[in-house]
Amino acid sequence: MRALALTRVGLFVLALVLPLSRTYPKSEPLPNEQRTRAPLPSLAVAGSRYPEQFDAFFRDNFGGRDHLIHWHNLLTYHVFHESPVAKVIVGYKGWLFLSTPEDGIDIRNFAGEWPHEPSEVDAWLDGQDARRGEYATLGARFLIAVAPDKQTLYPELVPARYGPQAPGVLDELLQRLPAHPRLDVVDLRQVLGPHRDEQLYFKGDSHWNAKGAFLAAQAITDRLRPSMPSVGVIRESDYALTASPVGRGDLVNMLALDLTLPDHEFSYQRTRPAKTLVEAHGPHSAWDQPGPMPRALLIGDSYGAALAPILADAFSHLHYYMSSLGGRDPGLVAREKPDVVILICVERYLPRMSDR
Repeated sequence: MRALALTRVGLFVLALVLPLSRTYPKSEPLPNEQRTRAPLPSLAVAGSRYPEQFDAFFRDNFGGRDHLIHWHNLLTYHVFHESPVAKVIVGYKGWLFLSTPEDGIDIRNFAGEWPHEPSEVDAWLDGQDARRGEYATLGARFLIAVAPDKQTLYPELVPARYGPQAPGVLDELLQRLPAHPRLDVVDLRQVLGPHRDEQLYFKGDSHWNAKGAFLAAQAITDRLRPSMPSVGVIRESDYALTASPVGRGDLVNMLALDLTLPDHEFSYQRTRPAKTLVEAHGPHSAWDQPGPMPRALLIGDSYGAALAPILADAFSHLHYYMSSLGGRDPGLVAREKPDVVILICVERYLPRMSDR
C-alpha cells in the first residue's frame, strides 16, 4: 500500500513539474486560435498588473498546452460531434459555420434574433447615402453588393437548435431601402440561391469559393451596365474552370485538429487574358488592361479576395482595397479616380452597423 501511495504521489508531482519544466516564452503564434501568444511580462514595466499578465503568459505557454488542447478537441469533435471552440459551429454532413460573438457577429442573425434598434438600420442607410453623395462629387457611382452568410444559403445544414431560419438584418435593411431611392444595393442571395446546389461555399471555411464569386461578378457588372455600357461582360464561355482538392480552411484551422474535409476549390482562367496584376500588397491588389472600359474601386471585407480577380476583367483598372467593415475612404477615391466604387459586404457584418 505504501508503494502504491508513493507511486501516486510521484505521478502527481511529475504531472506538476513536467509542464513547469517546459514553460518558457515561445515565439511561434497560435495559428489555430488566430492570435499571438501572450509574452512574458517585465515586472518593472507591468507593475501592479504583473500577476494578471503573468497568468495570461502562463496560460498560453505552459508545457504540453497545445497537445492537451488538441486531445480535448479531438474528443469533443469526434465523440460528441460538437465544436470545441466557440467560434465554430459543427453542422450536418461535415459543414462548419462561423460564429464570433466576442466580435459582435454571431449566429443569432440567422434566426432573426440579433438585438438591435431599428434606428441603427436607418443610421447605416443614411451614412451610405451620404457616402454616395461624397463619391458623386468625385465623379464616381456607388454600388453596394451584400453577400449572404454561408448559413443563409445552406440553412438545412445548420443544427436545428440555432434556427429556424428567419428574416434578419439584411431583410430589415431592404425593407427600408425605398426611403433611399438613390442608393443601389445588390442582394446577392437572389443571384446565388438558384445555383446553391453547385456548392458555392467551402465546407471548412467561412468564405464563398470562386463559383460564388463568379456569379457575384456577373450580377455586379449586369447591374452597372445600363448606366455604364462600356463595363465588360463576364461570360462563362470566356473562361476555363479548373478544380483542385482542398481539405482545410479558416474554420478547420480554428478547431485545432488535424482534420481534412473533402472539398474543392475552383479557379477561373480567362482563355484570352488581357488584364495584368500591377499591384499586390497583402490583401490590396490592382489590375490594369487596355480598352475603353471604366475604372473601378472595390472596397470591402475578405469576400472581395475571390471576387476581385474575376471582376477586374470587366474594367480597365480595378483596385481592391480590403477593409473588414468597408468603411468610407474619400481620400482613396480621390487618388484612384474611379468611375464606380463597389462595396462588397458579407451579411454577417451588417449587425455591426454602428462601426461603419
